[in-house]
Amino acid sequence: MTDDERKMAIATFRFGVIADFVTGVRLCYGDRSKILGEKAGRTYQIPFSRRTAISRSTIMEWISDYKGAGFRIEGLYPKSRSDKGSFKKINGAIRGAIKEIKTQNPRYTLPTVIEILKQRKIIDVNDKLNESSLYRFFKNERFSELNTSAEDKRRFEAELPNEIWQCDVMHGPNALSDGSLKKTYLCAIIDDHSRLITHAQFYFSEALFALKDCLRQAVQKRGLPQKFYVDNGACYRAINLDQITASLGIALCHSRPYTPQGRGKIERWFKTIRDSFLPLIVEVKDISEINEKLDGWVDAYNTRQHGTTKESPFERYKKNMSCVRPAPTKLIDYFRLIEFRKVKKDRTFSLKGRIFEAPVVLIDKRVELKFHSEDIENIEIFFDNRSFGLAVKLDANINSRAGRDWQKSTEKPSEVLENKSEAATGQLFDGGDK
Repeated sequence: MTDDERKMAIATFRFGVIADFVTGVRLCYGDRSKILGEKAGRTYQIPFSRRTAISRSTIMEWISDYKGAGFRIEGLYPKSRSDKGSFKKINGAIRGAIKEIKTQNPRYTLPTVIEILKQRKIIDVNDKLNESSLYRFFKNERFSELNTSAEDKRRFEAELPNEIWQCDVMHGPNALSDGSLKKTYLCAIIDDHSRLITHAQFYFSEALFALKDCLRQAVQKRGLPQKFYVDNGACYRAINLDQITASLGIALCHSRPYTPQGRGKIERWFKTIRDSFLPLIVEVKDISEINEKLDGWVDAYNTRQHGTTKESPFERYKKNMSCVRPAPTKLIDYFRLIEFRKVKKDRTFSLKGRIFEAPVVLIDKRVELKFHSEDIENIEIFFDNRSFGLAVKLDANINSRAGRDWQKSTEKPSEVLENKSEAATGQLFDGGDK
């Protein structure tokens, strides 16, 4: 690798770290501080460095350098040392001895080399060498060995469309919400084989709700993926996401912590969004306006030739449509929350602070409840993989006037709810007061 290639690799890495702050996204102080803290707390694979952490001050220095260079990548190039190639405190004898030691065993670390120099009496026991100069000397002489501890991370590509979908969330621009500015988040899903964006949308949250909505729309448009490859964030680890993907027959896969390389295609697409789409959002808009503009931009992206595949994502995607599983009917039902409750003797159960009634045949049974978080009134009851219809919200006043013998009937479970409704309207009184 040439020196220029090395500088570009370092600058590209640094840009990836500071991109959230320099690509036109407007951040309030709280968001800026939070993102800085998150980035300073991560572990990185820093090019040409043994360090794995980056301080807040270093990130802020890179931001300043980038802006000072007129938002050019050259501002992030590593600064050349004025004493480069000079090892004033390492004389010829010491340099020759170091070369001999490292030739004998390239694995010797700097402290080990210094200790050997003292044992061979090349330097005095109390001598202190400048370690920075020694490290630069090591680097200059290419005293490096094969990286036997490196992980085997290989570029991969799914063989067929919908074999793997990658999903991630990036910080978006501020948008108007009820007359005030609020931060948005872009949730996007890309097909690994074709690079087709199956769905992308800005939300006011990066919580599970946004992820579920994005996945539902992607499945509705493009069918079911075999694997859904996501991050390790809280929303991706939510039990409900496991339930949804399992019920749809989708394998949920999580990348290892702090290793976004596995989701490189969606990360690369986010860079394209920052470079090509966000600059188009020049004024604060309603989130629906931003999403409308995004839809048009994504359509153009999906039909434009991709630099790697040399085909448009859509053309590449539709070549093997026979392997794509269509979305099931009533897809929305697969995205419900699932909880379990035991039906009491009075055939009630509580959920989210409310009390509901179940069919009488389910008394003392542990039932499965499926419902949407935004529609708590419609709860479908399941037992032994069988639906028993919708739960009825408890109305104690009606129950006080309704008869009780109907609870002992041998009617089918589906008929119990019907009869309960009739009893509530005063049309059925088998044994009640007349």
